[in-house]
Amino acid sequence: MPARQLDPRSRIHLSTVALANLADGVVATGVPLLAITLTRSPGLIGVLTAAVWLPWLLAGIPAGVLVDRWDRRRTMLVALGQRAALLAAVAMVGAAGALSIWWLIGFALAYGFTEVFTDLAAQAQVPALVGRDGVALRSANSRLLAVEQTAGGFVAPPVAGLLVAVGAAWVTGVPALIVAGAVVVLALGLRGGFTAPRAAADVVPAAAGATRRGAMRRDLGEGLSVLWRHRVLRPLLIAAGLWNFGSTALSAVFVLWMVGPGSAAGLTPQAFSLVLLAMPVGGLLGSVVAGPVTARWSEMRVLVACWGAAALVNLLPLLWPAAWSFALFLMCAGVFGVVGNVVSGSLRPRMVEERLLGRVHGAARVIGFGAMPLGAVAGGQVAQWFGIPAVFLTVVVLMLLSTAIVAVRVPQSVVDRWELRPTDSAAAEPDSAPVAA
Repeated sequence: MPARQLDPRSRIHLSTVALANLADGVVATGVPLLAITLTRSPGLIGVLTAAVWLPWLLAGIPAGVLVDRWDRRRTMLVALGQRAALLAAVAMVGAAGALSIWWLIGFALAYGFTEVFTDLAAQAQVPALVGRDGVALRSANSRLLAVEQTAGGFVAPPVAGLLVAVGAAWVTGVPALIVAGAVVVLALGLRGGFTAPRAAADVVPAAAGATRRGAMRRDLGEGLSVLWRHRVLRPLLIAAGLWNFGSTALSAVFVLWMVGPGSAAGLTPQAFSLVLLAMPVGGLLGSVVAGPVTARWSEMRVLVACWGAAALVNLLPLLWPAAWSFALFLMCAGVFGVVGNVVSGSLRPRMVEERLLGRVHGAARVIGFGAMPLGAVAGGQVAQWFGIPAVFLTVVVLMLLSTAIVAVRVPQSVVDRWELRPTDSAAAEPDSAPVAA
């Protein structure tokens, strides 16, 4: 239908996201496979995974404030340009034969900071391109997730497996070229300014230095304040933090469980990379069924069902450590993950003013993603002390607990009461304080 066609600006945004996620997927698959050739220590692998997510804990809130103040297109260009330079530098280290696990940890940390600004700016850009209607946002999120799954999950893993076999320098050298391509597409294809509208209280004269610093301090706390006072976003955020803590604890040691002579499954790096294709297949299926499913059932019922099912499928590779169980787990996780993300990704833009989206996204990711480096370190240490099966079982319990929080605290009726109307600049829950200060 014509109404569903993407306009040229949205196509450029999708193309940029596709290229960036293709590079991310190669790095996300290739770097851990490189790491286990340098060490088999669960503790060090956990530190490597933690380094990827630590920037969200350190920079998520200030980055969100800056994304609300800066031009979002320009922010993406600068962050992606820095990422390309970083990838090229690590490729040169690999080519010189000087790569070590500590080089990879430092690279992961720096790469994570570029991801903070790129992701926040890209996410905050979506309502400016498609509007704030719930159906339009779910459709846009579905397209974005399909692109991410195709580029980062379907194309990237086999490419990464091939590059690992060719040499360490290729694992980051090829992504450097891909990210450079994303910069060119965005710079040439999307023109104009994309700075968020600001309320009069947010505009501070350049000469008023002390007032400007006070406004910055206010903005840093405003995202957290909005989230904490929100009847829908607060419990969702707490639940997501628990879920992400557990998910990263498991992902930090998963490659040790599946790959190498000392692993439970005994897969080669190339076989592991090929099996990873099951997740984007599931993700693409999820992006197709998300619309019909959310049209038939309430979005919160769908979200709870997806989270609960995704928690339980983590038991498959524990009980049957083999390629087929790993593939089935990934396919199910892809379906449930994408459908759940289509729902959850459409909630925040419908409940927060556009001028606050960057700082609210940043604050949310400090809590939601900030739990991930803690989970990665915890997962590595639990595996070191008690074995990897203990990590699997603990993670399933945490995920089911987070699902129960959402089921009890965020029924559909509460979501409907807190949704902003298109003409509202702020919304208040009946018998409660306003959503946004």
